[in-house]
Amino acid sequence: MDYIEKELEHKKYLINFYRSRDIGNKKLLTTDHGTWMIFSDEEYRHFTEENMDETLYNEAEQRGLLITSSNYGSIINQYHRRYESIEKGAALHIIVPTIRCNLRCSYCHSEAASITDGNYYDMKEDTLKRTLEFIFQSPNHTITIEFQGGEPLLNKPLIKKTCEYAAVLNQKYRKKYKIALISNFIAMDEDFLQFIYENKDVIHLCTSLDGPEYVHDQNRKYVHRDVGTYKQVTYWIKRCFEKGIKVGMLMVTTRQSLPYWKEIIDEYVRWGQTEIQIKPLDYLGYAVEVWDTIGYTMEEFIDFWKKCVDYTFELLGKGVYIAERYVVLAFKKILTNKNVDFLDLTNPCGAIRGQVVYNYNGDIYCCDEARVMDDFIIGNVFEDNYNGLIQKRKSKEIIMASIAEGYYCDSCVYKPFCGVCPVLGYAQQRSYNIKLNKTNRCKKNRTVFDYVFNKIIYEQASVKQFIMGYMLQSRLDRQS
Repeated sequence: MDYIEKELEHKKYLINFYRSRDIGNKKLLTTDHGTWMIFSDEEYRHFTEENMDETLYNEAEQRGLLITSSNYGSIINQYHRRYESIEKGAALHIIVPTIRCNLRCSYCHSEAASITDGNYYDMKEDTLKRTLEFIFQSPNHTITIEFQGGEPLLNKPLIKKTCEYAAVLNQKYRKKYKIALISNFIAMDEDFLQFIYENKDVIHLCTSLDGPEYVHDQNRKYVHRDVGTYKQVTYWIKRCFEKGIKVGMLMVTTRQSLPYWKEIIDEYVRWGQTEIQIKPLDYLGYAVEVWDTIGYTMEEFIDFWKKCVDYTFELLGKGVYIAERYVVLAFKKILTNKNVDFLDLTNPCGAIRGQVVYNYNGDIYCCDEARVMDDFIIGNVFEDNYNGLIQKRKSKEIIMASIAEGYYCDSCVYKPFCGVCPVLGYAQQRSYNIKLNKTNRCKKNRTVFDYVFNKIIYEQASVKQFIMGYMLQSRLDRQS
């Protein structure tokens, strides 16, 4: 700050550090504090030669490409706001009540045990109590307790106990909390559905639906039967809707999904979903064993993803709003210059500082993706407390590996909006010295940001329609 003040005594302005990328016949410039500006070739030449007219000068100053005595304090404050969430502590706490599962999904990244393996793999009540006590130590005022598996509904009593214990603990900690239940719905029954209904202000449901029946059933089958689960899953989705319970939906893309981009989107529209996350297959867990059957190249996924997103914009033109989640997040980061509540697109990523995972036996992992790799165990609820865990050398090393400050990211124009994942990078390259620009995740994220900036630059009417649709849908969601 003193350096800037000293320099500005002798000059009217300083050109801020920026990164650039050609998008069509325009040039995109971004800054470390998250602002950006589009230049024509002529404008960029005037900018670099410091021969700007008043209009170009004023916009560059407003965007922070130029540092002046009027805006340098604002630039510093914007930079600080982008990273203030780092100080808040973990908000997402994933509990694994069991690693048993009643399905054998082709791509399962958690390497679930069989339903017949007995309750050895179920979390016990004393472990749950220690886990919740650990969770409520997080300094973050807002927390989400999320159940994943295995299949959480194979340990229904533990979920009910969580609601009881969390309410008691919160009398002391006074946090704003919710409980998210990620379930395949196969073990759902009317009694437990009624329990969810009675607690629907606290419990939020989400299930997996990979698309229409002929897509879903190829991916998600019963553990001991070569039979798909679409009919049973959709039965319970309907029952939830009949009781006024909202259900979020998730899909994973396998090779079998690739021809059906239109049908998958249409299926989500049919179920009243306004958002779909086109999720690529992770090279983790059981997927590694059958990659030659269900896997694909990132180029194939990108082609599929673009077809899906193009179709959502086509539907938007017809008055049907459904948005791809990565597109929504990219627009938010680009247009608002704020961090979004999506830990994969933060710098550093969400590992430890944003999310923590608690296995059935009390082992603590840095994030959801890490659960099948013991190298990423960072503690245990019976041996650690929250502050001690954060201070561990191993925790710090993982957080350092999740910061986009290395050579590979530092030259990328999208660095201010992106994030890295050391776990997926390690899974792909089997090394902690990850060549980030060679990872599938990097290729996918560049595609997303290229797509969105192309929309912003060349299809402004479409962007306006998208934003209006998003704002309207957000308002309707709040009202309901």
